[in-house]
Amino acid sequence: MVVEEIQLEQQAMMPKEDLAPYAGQWVALREGRVVANDLDAVALRDSRAVSGDDTLILVPAQGSELLIL
Repeated sequence: MVVEEIQLEQQAMMPKEDLAPYAGQWVALREGRVVANDLDAVALRDSRAVSGDDTLILVPAQGSELLIL
């Protein structure tokens, strides 16, 4: 995989909407769009709305950093 392909994949995972309403929660992103959210990462991962290819992100409270799994 070349650098350009990796950059395109990373860009596709980035949120395409405002995540502020989800502060302090985990969200599942598919093509940059929120498909599910939960306070618990395991519950979110196990949600029927979430597929194995979705990106799970902890939306930080103000002043915190973004964590992508």
